[in-house]
Amino acid sequence: MGARSAASWRNGSRALPIYAAAFFVAALIALGIARTAQAAAGDIGYEGPSSNGAGSAPTGSKPESKLWWNDGFWWASMWSGNGFHIFKLDSGTQTWSDTGVALDDRSGTRADVLWDATTGKLYVASHKFADSSASGNPSRLYRLSYDSGTDTYTRDSGFPVSINNFKTETLVIAKDSTGQLWATWRQGTDIMVNRTTCILTCDDTAWGTPFVLGSAVSSDDISNVIAFGGDKLGVMWSNQKADRDTFAIHADSAADSTWTTETALQGPGMADDHINLKTDDAGRVFAAVKTSKGGSTNPLTMLLTREPSGTWSSAVFGLVRDHHTRPIIELDETNDVIHMFATAPESGGIIYEKSSPVGAISFPTGLGTPVLKDADSTLNNVTSTKQNVNTTTGLVAVASGPGGHYFHNFVTLGGGGGGPVKPNANFTGAPTTGTAPLTVQFTDASANGPDTWAWDFQNDGTIDSAAQNPQFTYTSPGTYSVKLTVSNSAGSSSLTRTGYITVGSVGGGGTVTLKPTDDAYVRLNFPDENTGSQTTLRTYQGDQTMSYLRFNAAGITGPIDHVKLRLYVSDPSDVAGSIYTVGDTTWSESTITWNTRPAVGNLLGAGGAAPTGTWVEIDLGAVTPTNNVFSFALKDGGSDAVRYSSSEGSQSPELVVTFGS
Repeated sequence: MGARSAASWRNGSRALPIYAAAFFVAALIALGIARTAQAAAGDIGYEGPSSNGAGSAPTGSKPESKLWWNDGFWWASMWSGNGFHIFKLDSGTQTWSDTGVALDDRSGTRADVLWDATTGKLYVASHKFADSSASGNPSRLYRLSYDSGTDTYTRDSGFPVSINNFKTETLVIAKDSTGQLWATWRQGTDIMVNRTTCILTCDDTAWGTPFVLGSAVSSDDISNVIAFGGDKLGVMWSNQKADRDTFAIHADSAADSTWTTETALQGPGMADDHINLKTDDAGRVFAAVKTSKGGSTNPLTMLLTREPSGTWSSAVFGLVRDHHTRPIIELDETNDVIHMFATAPESGGIIYEKSSPVGAISFPTGLGTPVLKDADSTLNNVTSTKQNVNTTTGLVAVASGPGGHYFHNFVTLGGGGGGPVKPNANFTGAPTTGTAPLTVQFTDASANGPDTWAWDFQNDGTIDSAAQNPQFTYTSPGTYSVKLTVSNSAGSSSLTRTGYITVGSVGGGGTVTLKPTDDAYVRLNFPDENTGSQTTLRTYQGDQTMSYLRFNAAGITGPIDHVKLRLYVSDPSDVAGSIYTVGDTTWSESTITWNTRPAVGNLLGAGGAAPTGTWVEIDLGAVTPTNNVFSFALKDGGSDAVRYSSSEGSQSPELVVTFGS
């Protein structure tokens, strides 16, 4: 399912459209659901139990989950007035009830909850919250067993046990395929890991000695852990000092101290202390992260995806100007959709949601759809479950605010409530560059069954086609944005791809501006590293670090007068580097490494200095494409490395081709 209509998330809101309200009421009647809890005018969602006395932000922290689905019900760790208890959600009345089953009796604590359906065990890791790591405050692990006959949980004998002896900002747990429990947190400037001991079997009550997995991080960084791929465990942490998000992998069969590391995201200002993880049955890992970037059009919140092959890619959820914070993700594998939630603004306000098909991840611009709103206060720190959701479970999101209460919303997925789901617009076009007249085949890739399509091929407000998969011919040179709006009875969704189509002219001195299809850097010191998903290109110390760029030149057949490469500087240097031809046009940004890099050919041009925030323009002469591809290498860097924005960064490289008269 795709981005949901606002009506699906609202209760008692005067902004609810009439058609949506009618659909919502009809669905409730059809299911025999009782009258729902009432919300104040302007609310989106349902106000829940009081959190007064729990301490600040009881639904925090960013990597942690407070909810789980079991035996047909949603459950949560919530404050009861004298400690944290297990609460149960009545989906008919949308009210939470205290089961009386006690968890941590300490206020000022936060928890991470893991439900193991295979063993019927509930694990709750609870820690005293603090930005610093003060000793003498043990993090506790609770384990409980579930009785499906009475719908009750009972704490197992011997629990709680201690995972560590520190206050921490976050504490996250996971269980690998052998039954071994793992926990991670930041302690000082180190990323720490601990685990249960396993000899013949794993003992949940026996934890080993914590060890350092990563070091030299900021006192504001955090870590997260996830089991994935059926036989692996991953720990991701931020490092704001190194501008990097790192992902360390441990094979379940390996020694506890044996790990390999990958760079998930790197670049100036690209790290911050926000990480939320999910995985799917295919073994992909998804990470909601936040950057520390400034500048209104820079990416602030992003979704990173790791393929089973080990390659990473990224998609922008929100820009700096959107002021999103504390993002989390939920994965609906039934409908192959990923949902991402975040607060805006950063100080607290409304919880917004955007969603995307997993197979073609792309989020619409803007804030997203409001899913949790308290008309009388602000909300923050949205949380949900570690589990993947589906049409049976639906999806529940919970946040908290300074008013001292929980606030949640519930939605059915994939039409599970008896009605359609709002579509999520998505499309592709090919080719996206060429000379006039250029005929482009557009292909609808929208999710959730749209039945009408409205295409605006020049984003000028005119609907050019109502076909699902139309063709359009651009007769005039220029750069065009394309907008698709899709609809069904549940609502509509739009996606605009800005500057998507570039049309050049042949003759008369016309120009066409191309964006790279592939770009990456390679480094001598890291011969097997692939950086295709990184937001920067680089050159350093001659050719110890060099970058490669490919541009699709299909449709360019006219005489070329000259070609100019434009690169946006994100980190300065007195040496901009030089551009060389690359005869191999088949390399890919997702696979290129130092060891597999293609050979460098002739020198085409060189730049001078590269000040921050400027465009370096390198004249390449009348170079012509090979096999309809321009393929270049950037090298000859100085002792101070220069960094340029890549196609995944804030300002994509540009190749400006000028034709002769």
